Amino acid sequence: MSDQTAPDASSADTQVAAHQDAVGDDARTIRERLAQVTETVRAASREAHGDAAAVRVMLATKTQPAARIRVALEAGHTLIGENRVQELQAKAPELADIPHEPHLIGPLQRNKVNHTLRAGAVCVQSIDSLAVAQKLSDRIAALAAEGHDALVAEAPGTLRTVGTLRTVGTGSPDSEQSGPLVDAAPGSPTSTADPQSPLLDVFLQVNTSREDSKSGVTPAAAEELAGQVRELPHLRIRGLMTIGFPGAGDDEIRPSYAELRELSVRLRDAGVLPTTATELSMGMSADYALAIEEGATIVRIGSTVFGARD
Repeated sequence: MSDQTAPDASSADTQVAAHQDAVGDDARTIRERLAQVTETVRAASREAHGDAAAVRVMLATKTQPAARIRVALEAGHTLIGENRVQELQAKAPELADIPHEPHLIGPLQRNKVNHTLRAGAVCVQSIDSLAVAQKLSDRIAALAAEGHDALVAEAPGTLRTVGTLRTVGTGSPDSEQSGPLVDAAPGSPTSTADPQSPLLDVFLQVNTSREDSKSGVTPAAAEELAGQVRELPHLRIRGLMTIGFPGAGDDEIRPSYAELRELSVRLRDAGVLPTTATELSMGMSADYALAIEEGATIVRIGSTVFGARD
């Protein structure tokens, strides 16, 4: 009979304990980094806007497993941004039991519209064509006709109606705005939508860096797109979004952020954008402080909290 070595129970226990310690250390690091960046953003917001709560931190969760995102949500954070529809879908069931506000911040193709809505996205920040915007509005209408439950089948995010709209970027992520929108100009949601019509918040993505590799409408074409999207009955424009130059210096990045701010003001003054479309989503881990100086109300931060992606 050959000798058989009995399993080393103590070794297995040691490995389990080491794994649990590593998980605990990772969670603690995420919480500490999140607290740090939140305080830094609040200080920068106070300096730039005179209000510490004027800028919200969006956690960019590309490639992050749901377990790591959950750590941030359990620490009280709510605003997250996913780059890919597939990831939004995959993580939604795992995070469905905890309140959060999922935005899609990456490109959206027309054939992914239904998946995006069913995964519970409460906002799409990457609208850069009328075709995608029209498909979103049409699909929301179709889902609403099936029953409102179809709109929130897999995740906690819900589409708002004109009567109860979640406000974004006001310093209170869970505040509600009851009654009609302030902006009742022709073409605004209040003048074209049924009072119980579901609305999806959207941002128009503008390619202010003018890089061929980036998505987004050109600044020159933004006015036409804004006017077209504003007429769609199931979308509500909340503001503009852009992506800065990767790895560039402040002198190269700042003009692209300043241009987005100036474009927002110009389009609102001209009545093309609703007066409520004041949000500016710009700035990431490497340049969010500069973006806040230029008027950002949402900064998208990933590696500063989660560490570098593999």
